[in-house]
Amino acid sequence: MKKISLYLFVCMIIAVTASCHNDHDFYTTTAGIELTMPVEGEVEIIQYSLTMTNLNSREVVNNAGKTTRTIMINDIMRGAYSINVEGIVKYKNESGQVTMRQFRAQSEYVSFVGQQDSVVTLEMILMD
Repeated sequence: MKKISLYLFVCMIIAVTASCHNDHDFYTTTAGIELTMPVEGEVEIIQYSLTMTNLNSREVVNNAGKTTRTIMINDIMRGAYSINVEGIVKYKNESGQVTMRQFRAQSEYVSFVGQQDSVVTLEMILMD
């Protein structure tokens, strides 16, 4: 009888523990920042440095890398952000000439609130 009671007690503890498990994935999301060119041309590569600041918590997310169009940031807290992107873009202009220019892109308010991927579009400001 003691073995059955012990077995039932262990099963009950496992069931309670499993039911209390709470995954907090709903607090985070994946953010995408799509960079667009202000001039006609075909982007070959974008080398970027990104800073995102959560407007509520003031948490800062930094990222750097290379892309051809969209920067994806995984597992950020859902909420409102300001975004600053700087870097160099290499592209072919209308005449086929390869050009490299510095750029920046920014937004003071972007909302990432969905549980699924959210993508915002920012236009690059090309520097001379």
